[in-house]
Amino acid sequence: MTSISWVLALLGVGVVALATIMTAGVRLWALQKQALVEPSERCAHSVPTPHGGGIAIAATTIMLGVMFSVLDWVPDSSMLAFVALGFTMLALGVWDDFGDVSAKLRLALHFMVVIVGLWSVPRLPTFSLFGFSLDTSALYFLWPVLVVAWVWLINLYNFMDGIDGLAAVQALVLFSGMALNFWFMGFGEWAWISMFMFSAVLGFTILNWPPAKIFMGDGGSGFLGFVIGFLMLLSASQTNVSLWSWIILLTLFISDATVTLVTRTLTGQNPMKAHNLHAYQKLSRRFGKHLPVTLGYGLVMLFVLVPASVVANAIPHSGPALFALVFFAASVGMVVVGAGRKEVAGG
Repeated sequence: MTSISWVLALLGVGVVALATIMTAGVRLWALQKQALVEPSERCAHSVPTPHGGGIAIAATTIMLGVMFSVLDWVPDSSMLAFVALGFTMLALGVWDDFGDVSAKLRLALHFMVVIVGLWSVPRLPTFSLFGFSLDTSALYFLWPVLVVAWVWLINLYNFMDGIDGLAAVQALVLFSGMALNFWFMGFGEWAWISMFMFSAVLGFTILNWPPAKIFMGDGGSGFLGFVIGFLMLLSASQTNVSLWSWIILLTLFISDATVTLVTRTLTGQNPMKAHNLHAYQKLSRRFGKHLPVTLGYGLVMLFVLVPASVVANAIPHSGPALFALVFFAASVGMVVVGAGRKEVAGG
């Protein structure tokens, strides 16, 4: 390692420490204010637990955004938008965690944030789709698709944050997997950006590890969905690392959410009504604990999705086929688990 690499590595350790201290601080404040999530039929925990720990991830990430700009790793204009929109997402998440935000207002603000975020990216990505290239910068009719997909990602991360450590482990493997992809493709600065994001999430994960001492809350889950979408698009404008690598690494969350939504819709349930029928929620009830599920999702990502994401870069134009393969396999697993299906009493 060069001297600069050692400095960056030590700085990464400092980021972990900072995020851990901030998470502990939020936990102490939440306990003092009795800002606790109470056990309920829809929740997957049995004791009152403080929430809002994702504030530490968001605050640390916003500071990292400033650092990335100072180091000239990313365009200043993009990072200005990143910081401003990050504050907006953090404020909205905290308001939702500790106040009362209507679903319509929250969704409208998500669309506003995403539209501004899309505008701040220097160049929108070119998708490889079965040998064809789709330049979304030139194909204006695809812009609404990107907006809806990004808003979906924000909300996807929100409602997949339902058991101890799951959303955090997803982010840890995602960012470390992307660091590997950027390193493999020769983009060292983006590999470091990914590892710093890994460090910010790791500090929170220490206190969110099952059994969790604090929950992420909307201030963290929605924020992470926003950050992942932003970094996906920004990296695509600065590197030739396949956007499919990001999507492949998100496969388990995408398939769990998709199968659950489709099944609930087809079985006559109200898809807008809160529920606890995701595959990960069903599995946690079967195991009687969260740790096996969180570890299981993480291990599948590590040993299946990370290698697949690297192959998407090693073999040009293979991304769509690889995603289709892993998405199909994961979706079959979700169907077998019974994602989206109501559970009969005593069954």
